Amino acid sequence: KLETVDLSDNAFGLNTQAPLVDFLKAHVPLRVLILNNNGLGPEAGANIATALSALADRKAEARKAGKEQVPGLETVICGRNRLETGSMRAWASALRKHASDVKVVKMVQNGIRQPGIEHLLREGLRGCEKLEVLDLQDNTFTHVGARTLADVVTGWPHLRELGVGDSLLGARGMGMLCDALNKGENGELRTLRCQYDEIDSKGVGKLWGVVKAGKLPALRRVELNGNKFSEDDEGIEGLRIELEKRREDAGDEGEVEEWGIDELDELEEDSDEDDDDDDEQGSEKEEEDEEEMEREAKAVEIVRDAEEEEGMNVSQKKDEDVDALAEKLGKAEMV
Repeated sequence: KLETVDLSDNAFGLNTQAPLVDFLKAHVPLRVLILNNNGLGPEAGANIATALSALADRKAEARKAGKEQVPGLETVICGRNRLETGSMRAWASALRKHASDVKVVKMVQNGIRQPGIEHLLREGLRGCEKLEVLDLQDNTFTHVGARTLADVVTGWPHLRELGVGDSLLGARGMGMLCDALNKGENGELRTLRCQYDEIDSKGVGKLWGVVKAGKLPALRRVELNGNKFSEDDEGIEGLRIELEKRREDAGDEGEVEEWGIDELDELEEDSDEDDDDDDEQGSEKEEEDEEEMEREAKAVEIVRDAEEEEGMNVSQKKDEDVDALAEKLGKAEMV
C-alpha cells in the first residue's frame, strides 16, 4: 500500500490541484505527505488542507469498520508553497483532526505572517502531543508568534527539533521561548534552530541559563548564526563548552553538524546604542504589529469565505497533464 506521497518540485495550482485533492481525501493508507516547492498559493493550499481534514474522517470510518492497519498521518511537509496567512485556518483544522498521530510538521518559507502563525500554533498544533519535529523557518513570528509558541511548546514533551530561524523572533521573542523551555517540559529537545532572528546577547544568555539549569538535558545542537552578538559572548562560550562536553560524554562519533554551535560567520555586532533605540521604538513597534494583525485577521476571514465557496463549486477545468496525473493517482491502492 502506498503510505508515502512525495510530489515535491512539481507545479500545482488551481488548475491542476483537483486530482490531488480528490486523491488525498480518499487515500486512507497515507502516512507521509511531502509537498515542497509546488507553487500552490493560499487557495490551492487551503484545498489541500481541507482534503486532509476529510481524510481524517475516512481513516476514522475505516477503523470503525474494523479494517486492519489503518495508519495515522504522521508527517506533513509543505514548504516553499506560498501558503500565506490566508490558508492557515484550513491547515490548523487539518492538523487538529490528525492531532493524535502527527509527529513531523515542516512548513518553511511560506510567507505566513504573525496572525497565521498564531492561529496555526494555537488552533492546530497545540493538541499534537506526539509532535517530534516542528520547522516553521522563514515565516514571520515577531513577539506575537513567539508569545503563542511559548504558550504551546510545553505541550510537546517529545519535541526533538524546533526550527524558527529567519522568522524575526527577536530578543523579546527569544526571551519568551526560553522562559517556556525553562519550565522543563521539553526534556527531549535535541536541536534548536534560531538563525537570523535578531537575537541579542541577552537572548543568548537566557538560553544558556536554561541549559545551565539542566532544563534541556538532551540538547546537542543550537544554530544561532546571523544574530546580534559577538562570537566570544559569554553565553555562547557557555553553550559551546557544555554541548561539546555532552558529545564527549555520549561518545558520539557521528556528523559534527549534529552537535554544538553552528558556524558564527555572519553575526551582527550589537551595541548599547542599538539597545536604547530598541527600547524607545518598542511600544511603537508593538502598535504597528497589532494593527498589522488586525489587517491580517480580516484577510483570513476573507479567504475562509473563499474556501467555503470554492468547496461548493470546484472548477472542473482539466488539460492533458491533469488527466495524466489523475490516471496515475487512480492506480494507487485505496482503502
